[in-house]
Amino acid sequence: MVNGHRFSALYVRDFRLFWFGQIISLSRTWMHSVAQSWLVYSLTKSPLHLGIVASLSSLPILLFTLFGGMIADRYPKRNILIITQFLSIIPALAIAVLADKEIITFWHVGIAAFFLGTVNAFDVPARQAFIAEVVGKTDITNVIALNSVV
Repeated sequence: MVNGHRFSALYVRDFRLFWFGQIISLSRTWMHSVAQSWLVYSLTKSPLHLGIVASLSSLPILLFTLFGGMIADRYPKRNILIITQFLSIIPALAIAVLADKEIITFWHVGIAAFFLGTVNAFDVPARQAFIAEVVGKTDITNVIALNSVV
């Protein structure tokens, strides 16, 4: 490990793989968020409904993140991340199928947003703790900076 260098955490192979994977995962997350908002507005033409869906996606994070942190402390973080990444596909697929069949409603999107928010309440604490395990405490400030870039 090369401490003190600008991107020293990227010298750790496992973190480097995780970091590049995180770029892909977070790009998917932002695309999903934009597409979800666009779909809600297309269905309802209502800024209120946009706010409701945003609240439905954020509320589980507020309610369940503490519990997600407890789970991350007790179980292997890598396994939690694999499960949460798999589960995060479900609402996107459900919305895609319902939209393709032209039977999607605002409430379908709201339920999917709440489900994805719940998944994220478990994903985020596990992800943050996993990073510290992969790199160690010596490069933690470098890891924080690199994660901010993502």
